[in-house]
Amino acid sequence: MTSKGAEARQRIIAAAESLFSLRGFDRTSMRDIASEARMQAPSMYYHFPSKDELRWAVWEKGGIELLQRAKEAACSAGGPWSRMEAMCVAHITGLLDWRKANQVLFVMPPSQYPASIRDRVIALRDEYERVFTSVISELPLRDGTDKDLFRLTLIGALSWSLYWFKPGVNSPEVIAQQMLRLMREGVQAKRSGSRAS
Repeated sequence: MTSKGAEARQRIIAAAESLFSLRGFDRTSMRDIASEARMQAPSMYYHFPSKDELRWAVWEKGGIELLQRAKEAACSAGGPWSRMEAMCVAHITGLLDWRKANQVLFVMPPSQYPASIRDRVIALRDEYERVFTSVISELPLRDGTDKDLFRLTLIGALSWSLYWFKPGVNSPEVIAQQMLRLMREGVQAKRSGSRAS
C-alpha cells in the first residue's frame, strides 16, 4: 500500500510536470504547484527542499520512462540493425509523447543544468546513452567509423525533431526509421561506371 507521504510526493510531481509544461519552469512558482497539488505551500518543502529538486524529480521520472523504453527496444527480436531501429522509434515516440517539461532533458546543454542537480542529470543521460552504445557496438559498421560520433549524431538528430515535427506529415515511427536509414546507407546516389566527386 502506498503511504500518504509517497502519494503526496507523486501528486506534487504530477502537478509540477503539468505546470512546467504549460507555463515553463521560470514562470511556475512553488505556490502555484502547491495549489495544483491541493496542499499548503510549506508542506511541499518537506518533500522537495527547493524548486530545482522538484525539477529533478520531474526529469528523473521522465528519464526513467524513456530509459525503460530504450531497454525494451534493445532487447527486442531481430539482429542489431532491427534493434537499433526499434530504439530509434522508442526514442522519438517517447520524446514526442512526453510533456514539454520532460523533453528539455534531451535538448538542454548540460552546462545549463542547475548546478545542484547537474551531476544527477548527466548520470541519467549517460545511463541512457549506454543502452545505445551497447547496441551500436554490435552493428556491422564500416572500418574507421567513430561509434561515439555515430551515437551522438543519431540521438541528436532524433531529439531535434521536437522542434520541427508536424503531426500528420510523417509519423514519429517513419521519421525514426528514415533517419537511421540515412545514416546506415548514406545519401549519395549510386552511379554505375563512375564516381561522383
